[in-house]
Amino acid sequence: MKSKIVTGILVTAVLVGGFFTVKSIERIGAGKVGVQYTTTGIKEETLSEGWHFINPFVKVKEFSIGNEQLVLSKKKKDNESFKVATSDDASISVSFQMSYRFISEDVVNTYKKFRGMDGEDIVDQRVKAVLKSQISEVTAGYSLMDVYSGNRSEINTKITEYLKDNFADKFGIEVLDASIIDVYPDDELKKAIDSRVKALQEKQQAEAEQEKIKVQKETEKMQAEADAEIAITKARAEAEAN
Repeated sequence: MKSKIVTGILVTAVLVGGFFTVKSIERIGAGKVGVQYTTTGIKEETLSEGWHFINPFVKVKEFSIGNEQLVLSKKKKDNESFKVATSDDASISVSFQMSYRFISEDVVNTYKKFRGMDGEDIVDQRVKAVLKSQISEVTAGYSLMDVYSGNRSEINTKITEYLKDNFADKFGIEVLDASIIDVYPDDELKKAIDSRVKALQEKQQAEAEQEKIKVQKETEKMQAEADAEIAITKARAEAEAN
């Protein structure tokens, strides 16, 4: 009887020990750090990527400190494109991408600030929610044609700088690059854009014609002056010969 009790105790001890051993092993993914927390508080020390033995009562939330990419596109299964404002009171749907990473030394404070959210939750629930307004604050300084085809490179540089300044403080995120990657005008807007493009092309063609006429007149004037100079020189030579 005693042997059965002892055996039961040993089996129980092994099972409990195995359970706590498993609970004590935590793997942090590549390019990530783990924030440790318990019911009593949050640890200031983070876990680096790899395997760790930790207190079985400690839980972990991961944050990516490697380069990640957020893509909001019309071409994805769920249409995540969105409209941005322009300086001429128009709006146009765009696809957008952003390369980013969480700032390693700030992840604990970021976790505290967002009350238990991990990195993915912060991006999905908080960052995406403000992107439209943040990007519109930049595009509102440019015309519809600039966003559609003109100064896209300049606009993307401004968006990157703007988000970099704002997201570091708001979300503990370092923005590496941000850009509008495509635009989707509706039918009515497409007609307006085509009309503007045609008008611009006609203007450029007219300016080119005017420039051509101007150059031609200047060339004719120079030629006439050269011919006159030649005639004068020839007349002088003939007079001197007589």
